[in-house]
Amino acid sequence: MGIITGLLGLFGCNSKTNADKKNSKPTFEEQFETFKQLGFTLNQGIDTSDINRWKNKHKEFEDQPYHLMYQTLGSTIEREPWTPLTNKCWDFDLEAIEDHGAYVDIMKNISRITNGELLFENIEDYVNIEEGKAWVSFTCKGDSYKWELKVDNDWADGGIFDKVQTLADKYKTKGRFTFFNTGGQDFVLGYYTSEELEKIRQATGLEIVWLKAKGQIH
Repeated sequence: MGIITGLLGLFGCNSKTNADKKNSKPTFEEQFETFKQLGFTLNQGIDTSDINRWKNKHKEFEDQPYHLMYQTLGSTIEREPWTPLTNKCWDFDLEAIEDHGAYVDIMKNISRITNGELLFENIEDYVNIEEGKAWVSFTCKGDSYKWELKVDNDWADGGIFDKVQTLADKYKTKGRFTFFNTGGQDFVLGYYTSEELEKIRQATGLEIVWLKAKGQIH
């Protein structure tokens, strides 16, 4: 009986260990390495200290596996010159429209994450909340565009993201824009091929979907 009990205890202990491993959350380092392998390289002058800036440090990332890491990789460093951490995604807060230049910044960031596939040039905008008027104009691949935009206090017109997805379709780019819901008033905009998106979803478990701003953002 003693031997049998010992064996049962041994197997029980091993089962518990295996279960613990299965249910354990990936560490900060493991999550960062996963994104690194997926091509999320940090921009020049940036290191992991710029990522790990939350109050509870690594615990914040381990409590929200991959979610917070992906969201953070889409932001900028918290000091001048406010360099984006990576050019693989962009965490955008929709409450961002205050004055002229707001949509210029938006178009520059959208273009930045496309790896040169959609290069927006000669960007100009007009924003007047009191007048209820806003527009953005630019050139892309030799074509000129001017988009009239909705005004809703300091909230961005989410329809602009549908418009840029249409440009990706028009110019038959390799990548397409993606959407990740953070649960807040921001979202993470990505730009990937079908193969890239599948690898990211498989490696992280994140529900990153193709962007269709209508129904997602507005």
